[in-house]
Amino acid sequence: MSFLEVSNITVRFGGITALDNLSFEIDEGEICALIGPNGAGKTTLFNVVSRIYDPTEGSVTFDGVDLTVLAPHQISQKGVFRTFQNLALWPGMTVLQNVMVGNHTNTKANFVTSMLRLGTRSEERALKLKAWEALDELDLTDVAFHPCAGLPFGTLKRIELARALAGDPRLLMLDEPASGLTHSEVDDLGATIKQLRDNHNLTVLLVEHHMQMVMGISEKIVVLNFGQKIAEGLPDAVRADPNVIEAYLGSSANEQ
Repeated sequence: MSFLEVSNITVRFGGITALDNLSFEIDEGEICALIGPNGAGKTTLFNVVSRIYDPTEGSVTFDGVDLTVLAPHQISQKGVFRTFQNLALWPGMTVLQNVMVGNHTNTKANFVTSMLRLGTRSEERALKLKAWEALDELDLTDVAFHPCAGLPFGTLKRIELARALAGDPRLLMLDEPASGLTHSEVDDLGATIKQLRDNHNLTVLLVEHHMQMVMGISEKIVVLNFGQKIAEGLPDAVRADPNVIEAYLGSSANEQ
């Protein structure tokens, strides 16, 4: 059985079919990119896996567990973490506090115990340590006590990545992590993703429009168009696929 198995996922919103019988598999430790034009259904699939959306049909199996029967908060407890296309950070909180949030589902504290400070100090210390380790790995310790507001966009992207890393992910889903970055930042990000995969034995599912990075770090690519899978395979094979060139990459793809 594959580490992540998407089986016949269909998502309908009224009369609109956002995903149409989508199936693909990812092996453990693999970096897989999900690409396609805007509106192809990529983020919809991310929202199904992370339990923001319920699929109309189909299942998503992660390490033998059907994620579609779990509550959203149980997904991270299984080791599934994601970043968002639009930054989802708290501007007024410090960088360290934002990253600490990434591991909150692995604690026992609830609203009442947190308010009364019952047995939460040791957990808070553990959260800070885990968050600091993530910040250190991503070269962010120099801004740890700085509010997120006002920090450069590239730094904010790394903070969101650190927050996901702090939760001890097994499957890391990255939704357009290179969006808005400079060329040098994109190059650094690609190297960082591969290093994190290697250091933490992560499986990575990546949605990204920056094709140079996709082709450079992905071991497998799945291509969507209008909610349907039109290609799947190794980067070189996908790059040369006529259906992919027509629907998404364009004739210049083979010149890169």
